[in-house]
Amino acid sequence: MTKKEKKEKTTKKAHFKTIRRAFPYVLISAAIISVAFFGSKDKFEDKETSIDMRVLAANNFAASADQTAEMYIISEVAKSMNSPTAAVIATNYDSITSASAVVSVKSEKIDKPNIVDTSHLAVGVVEYIVSPGETIASIAQKYSASGVDETMIRWSNGFKANVQVSPGQKIYVPGRAGFVYTVKNGETVNTIAQKYKSSIEDIVAANSLELDSNLVGGMKILIPNGELPDYERPDYVAPATRRGGGGGVSYSYRAQYSAGNRYAYGWCTWYAWSRRPDLPGNMGNARSWANNARNAGFPVDKSPRAGDVFQTGSGYYGHVGYVESVNGDGTITVSDMNYNGRWGRVTVRNVDSGEWRSWNFIHRR
Repeated sequence: MTKKEKKEKTTKKAHFKTIRRAFPYVLISAAIISVAFFGSKDKFEDKETSIDMRVLAANNFAASADQTAEMYIISEVAKSMNSPTAAVIATNYDSITSASAVVSVKSEKIDKPNIVDTSHLAVGVVEYIVSPGETIASIAQKYSASGVDETMIRWSNGFKANVQVSPGQKIYVPGRAGFVYTVKNGETVNTIAQKYKSSIEDIVAANSLELDSNLVGGMKILIPNGELPDYERPDYVAPATRRGGGGGVSYSYRAQYSAGNRYAYGWCTWYAWSRRPDLPGNMGNARSWANNARNAGFPVDKSPRAGDVFQTGSGYYGHVGYVESVNGDGTITVSDMNYNGRWGRVTVRNVDSGEWRSWNFIHRR
């Protein structure tokens, strides 16, 4: 066999491997688009809507029967294909189904959406070209279903807070929760996984690498659920303790409880359930927790006790955390994950009564 024939044979094998790795994700995207388009087709074609979780969250996750069915199919497809977004999609589905038990939807008529955004199904590193009018926040929203937030995009590009991106600018976006990393000469998957507290298996899977792949200096890879050391962060400052609703102290966390935690790692719900595994594991997004816990027989009121889970209505999806102690000066000490954009990290802080009196507290039975 000539050198030319060997080269052509090697190229064909490489193309086949690429197609084989990409096929499951193409299938997921096709299935979701088909469900969204055909499953939502309105008989009368007089309206348009979508299953945008931000819209449903603003309406306390109220959804029609057909919207719920669509979300179920999407969740099952993502789970069966072992999609990186499966945990996030399952949490959204739980929010919808729990709301449907207590909310009466006025119309069972489903409307046809324009299209379901499947960009969050991307694996590995996404090379993103900024469009006019876009910001880091608006770009993060497009990938929020995969657990991506503004902080992850800033870390992936070395951007400091309040950075302004320009139309036509190329930036790197993690295809799932984590950050994009530029490989240095001599580094291996093993050394990177150890340094950034990810796993070899996750890095290999997220980037479609071979187990014995030799990384090349300068290449971009995704580090799933990685933890960027403080001194490597664009806005690194020495940690300081602040009270009365301030920033508190942030630290990395390794869960005491992990088995059975179906919430997506890095989010407040994952941490809160790890501290209170006696709670149901399918309570959906944080905004749903107080009502769902009450329906499951847990006492819920406005009076904090040590060991409670607190729940607030902040943001689209709400926020939950754990009450460490109730203090004599009227403050409470709480811990939570993903507070103030600190994805995957736990913050411990004191909160005064002016803030916590509007919260709900989920007690033990």
